[in-house]
Amino acid sequence: MLKPRSAFIEVENIRLHYLEWDQTLYRQAHPAASAQQREANEDNIPIVLLHGLSASAETWSLVADHLCQQHQVIAFDQRGHGQSSQPDTGYDQITMTEDIIHGMADLGLGQIALVGHGWGARIALALAARHPALLSHLILVDCPHVEPRHWPGMTRERFLRERAGKESYPSSEAFLQAMQEEIGNFWSAEIAEILLSYIEQRPDGSVEERLKPANQRQIRGATWEDRALSYYGKLTCPVLLVPAAAAPQQGEEPPERLENADEFAYAKGIMVAQVARTIHQCTVLWMPDTAHDIQLQRPQRLAQAIATFVKE
Repeated sequence: MLKPRSAFIEVENIRLHYLEWDQTLYRQAHPAASAQQREANEDNIPIVLLHGLSASAETWSLVADHLCQQHQVIAFDQRGHGQSSQPDTGYDQITMTEDIIHGMADLGLGQIALVGHGWGARIALALAARHPALLSHLILVDCPHVEPRHWPGMTRERFLRERAGKESYPSSEAFLQAMQEEIGNFWSAEIAEILLSYIEQRPDGSVEERLKPANQRQIRGATWEDRALSYYGKLTCPVLLVPAAAAPQQGEEPPERLENADEFAYAKGIMVAQVARTIHQCTVLWMPDTAHDIQLQRPQRLAQAIATFVKE
């Protein structure tokens, strides 16, 4: 993997950390790149990447490795995540979208292509609806499109306390072992290095997620209250949806309840098909037999899809 530049921006009394990959880094690693290719890539639009819940900017490292051949690529650690500040407040969608807007302005970015994964796709969606002139393209990677209040069997209390995994582990080795068991056949040393950026070590040697439990509950509470379905009709730029799901068959209905991973996976394609019909310019790239973390499992294919979509 190319090692990106790492820096901080002061945004509304917090420090926002970001990583940057660009053609200069790519050329240093690949000096044989042709001058013609370099000139052709100079005017390509920048791509901004937003990570998912409890992740970090480094989750995009494998994808950025490919995208930076043609684009300037910026990945932010959103507030409470990675190396960014961990304030006690400000975890609603509006504040977090404004964090990114201020960060983009500080970096001198004009119009961009915006990519979000998972919960980060919900932030990207809100940003696109609130600031449409700033986006040339929007890419939502395995976004939970339907508001959790509409998930069959879901309550606010249950949603607030649900977590994807444990909050802490006795060591970084124990954390990586648990992650390897979960990820399975696409595990690699590079992915292990990325996942270590999600956690921090305590004085006793144990590790915990960088996103504090109280802040995650605030995010979940804001997500519950957010009216995401109202955003789709406000989108003015071309949109690419990349679900980790197969296209639904005609006449398929969502399950009566969403209690486990299989039921969510089955319902995901139906949800995507429904919201795609409400977006003015929408393309769907179906990626069946793929984990939620598409950016880790199939980074080259995802990067190629993003680059092709942005170029069109």
